[in-house]
Amino acid sequence: MAQQTQADAKDAWADLSGRWFFAWRMAAACESALREVHFAMGQQRDSSRMQAMEKASLLLRKELVRWLRRGEALDIIVERLPQRTS
Repeated sequence: MAQQTQADAKDAWADLSGRWFFAWRMAAACESALREVHFAMGQQRDSSRMQAMEKASLLLRKELVRWLRRGEALDIIVERLPQRTS
């Protein structure tokens, strides 16, 4: 029984760690894409393309905020985890 609990704790930590890493990488990817869209918007002269880029910018901004919130929530969980004793 103790072995199962210890294995579950390791799996939970690995899952949490993976989710934390993925959330922050997704936030970074959204930020990078948002920068590229804004750079392209600065050079765009076609109004229909500009509108499409504005929509893309809005969607990327929403995704960025969503991933940042998820990453921050996972940060709080990680900070409250009991310290491992070795």
